[in-house]
Amino acid sequence: MCIDDSMDDDNTIGIPLLLTKICSRWRSAAISNPRLWSRLRLHLIGSTSTVNPALVDIWLRRSGSCPLTLYLFWEEPPFSDSHVILKKFMIHSYRWKVVFFYLPSCAFPCFQKIRGRLPMLTHLSLGTGDEIPKNSQILDMFEIAPRLQSIECINFSPIIFKLPQAQLRDIPLMSGNIFECFSILNQAKKLSKLSYIFTVPAASTKVAAPALPISDSHVYHNLLTSLKIMTPPWNECVDLTPFFHHVRLPYLETLTICNLKCTFGEEFIQFLSVLHGLQTLHLRKISLPDDKLIEGLKHLPSLTTLIIQAGAAKASERRVSRYLLEALTWNFFSNDTTEGMLLPHLKKLDLTVSLTAAGGLDTFIDMLQSRLRADEQDIFGSFCDNPGCSDNSSNGNLGLARLEHVRVRPCGVDLDDEFLIRLLGLRDLGLEVELGDIHGE
Repeated sequence: MCIDDSMDDDNTIGIPLLLTKICSRWRSAAISNPRLWSRLRLHLIGSTSTVNPALVDIWLRRSGSCPLTLYLFWEEPPFSDSHVILKKFMIHSYRWKVVFFYLPSCAFPCFQKIRGRLPMLTHLSLGTGDEIPKNSQILDMFEIAPRLQSIECINFSPIIFKLPQAQLRDIPLMSGNIFECFSILNQAKKLSKLSYIFTVPAASTKVAAPALPISDSHVYHNLLTSLKIMTPPWNECVDLTPFFHHVRLPYLETLTICNLKCTFGEEFIQFLSVLHGLQTLHLRKISLPDDKLIEGLKHLPSLTTLIIQAGAAKASERRVSRYLLEALTWNFFSNDTTEGMLLPHLKKLDLTVSLTAAGGLDTFIDMLQSRLRADEQDIFGSFCDNPGCSDNSSNGNLGLARLEHVRVRPCGVDLDDEFLIRLLGLRDLGLEVELGDIHGE
């Protein structure tokens, strides 16, 4: 009742200590509740931290046999290959359940003592702020962890560790080259979620195609449902053509692409064309030409959510153009019944509107209105002669979904009062309208 799930100093240290200072009965109740002491977040400064080792001893003792959630940050030098606080944590490794350690890379080998002593570990996060030496030894301390389902590696490639990849289900964040990503997809066959930062040396702008065995020219993964593709800020031009060409993800439901300035060729369109079950496409800070985006969307009839976000200043980043708005507008009266039926199941839109779209804001409203006419009687009126027309049909025989939610993020353009009035007026037609800035606030 007094703490929440946040892993901050107040919830893990401040409030538990406060509860022991109210009165003797409160103190007794607090100390006798092991769960109150089973979480700890610490910041180390140098090899001789100001963190009192006695505080750690108190938490480890009062938590009893409870599984532990530990966050440890060691970001400021001087660094060494171990630390007294880290040693105390490792004594209780058999109780680790969720751990996040951000340490100097030289401290990683000290975990060798816990090999085979991780029966409760389910979520592991490791990070470092320095560069891993190229000839680092392979570390196997996390290879035996029977309950481990999630692992992330922040700012370094996981190739220095032997991991139980065959049992992993979630990789919140990992970085490396295309070949290493293929290796993960080949080994982690139970994986359902993956967020990957494709990195190459800063001096290079492209990564060579991976040397895949001839007998396995494509990488198939039949359980992955969520994929996030990113690049580091210092190299946004990684060429992912080999990735799009070789990967096949038939059950992918959510695809997010962030911070990517590569050339989107036919391989990207082919990659989208086999995502038959994709429901959410999120494009953030990418340079994707209108014609390539529209061509890709033609292959995604199952899509229900489309998010297109841009950064604050870069004109090259993807914003909504009039050309795209017109492509998303349904043309119900065309002789070709498939014309204008892009994304027939779309229910949610989140768009960044740029200065180039200012002259086409009417087109924006027209697009939204076209997607609010849900049944054929509304679409065709009394002239509907389709035998399938019925008053109680939500979308007739056309199989069209009604747009339910739109979020507009203005960027470099002032949305005038008339546009806002028309936009908010769509609420009367049942559309949920939300205005936000380009940072997602």
